Amino acid sequence: MSRADIQFLQIHPDAADPPLAEQQTRFNVLVRDVALWRAALAEWKERIARYHQVVEPVRRELHAAWRQWVFTLDHASLQPGLSRAEREQLGELLRETAAALLEVEDDAELAAVACRHAEEAASMQPGQEDADRAVGHHDHREDPTQDWEQQAEAAAAQRAQWAAQRRADSASKRRRQEAQEVSSSVRDVYRRLASALHPDREPDPRQRERKTTLMQHANLAYAEDNLLALLELQLQAEQIDAAHLASVDRRRLEHYVIVLQEQVADLQSETRRLEAGFRAATGLAAGSGLQPRKADRMISSEARRLRGELLSLRRQTKSLPDAEAIRAWLREQRRMAG
Repeated sequence: MSRADIQFLQIHPDAADPPLAEQQTRFNVLVRDVALWRAALAEWKERIARYHQVVEPVRRELHAAWRQWVFTLDHASLQPGLSRAEREQLGELLRETAAALLEVEDDAELAAVACRHAEEAASMQPGQEDADRAVGHHDHREDPTQDWEQQAEAAAAQRAQWAAQRRADSASKRRRQEAQEVSSSVRDVYRRLASALHPDREPDPRQRERKTTLMQHANLAYAEDNLLALLELQLQAEQIDAAHLASVDRRRLEHYVIVLQEQVADLQSETRRLEAGFRAATGLAAGSGLQPRKADRMISSEARRLRGELLSLRRQTKSLPDAEAIRAWLREQRRMAG
């Protein structure tokens, strides 16, 4: 049955039988609700597809640019003539950026660079560089305060290394779960269909063949995470169509009302799930009721913002290999932070 059939499929209430007429009216309302929520879900699916088509490629470019930025900071930290404080500042910025990237995607090379800088930060004793310059050599006398500070910094570096590894493991695990996850609405409808279409429960050969065909379509829709197709098949399995509604009794109509109530709930849940995912991806506060037309504007705005950030980052990355540019940029960072 097509979406148009569902939208206009109505029963004329039987005035001679008030209880039946009440169920028929309820059926008509639910049919309209199903049509409206199906349309809303279809719109959100279109917006999510557009978001992935328009925004995700720019986001991937930006992620790659930030990754390159980390390696540029790593190279910049090796420039001769930089003070210890400047190298420490570069290392801190590098570790912060790497940590954010590792939250999104595990990256062994990136994690290794971040861990190396954490270890280097831990190995640098406060004031040691200035003392070395003053006396011209290393003073190996034991200093309990410096020893304690060294141990604390080494422990902090180890924690940073473990944190980087945990982020990498967490990102990998999260992507595996996302790849395997099917929405609860899709799973629930599929299970109901599988139960209703089980061929061993159908004695009539023709009906068994019909249900077998429907089950094949259901398996394909489930594999594609296609809730709309599964709901369509459910209506076909229940035979909720004009031919069967003409003389349906109240008991059967009550069953149809339950089926349609489940469909409305499933459609609402899936629509809200997609909207919640869109809100999270675009940084909107949690909620519901966002109009798809507004989502279109937000998609375009987000793509423009990310392209602007990408252009700025690439310009900055090109300028950093110059030592004077590094110092000027670090001074600006300190000014902004202060």
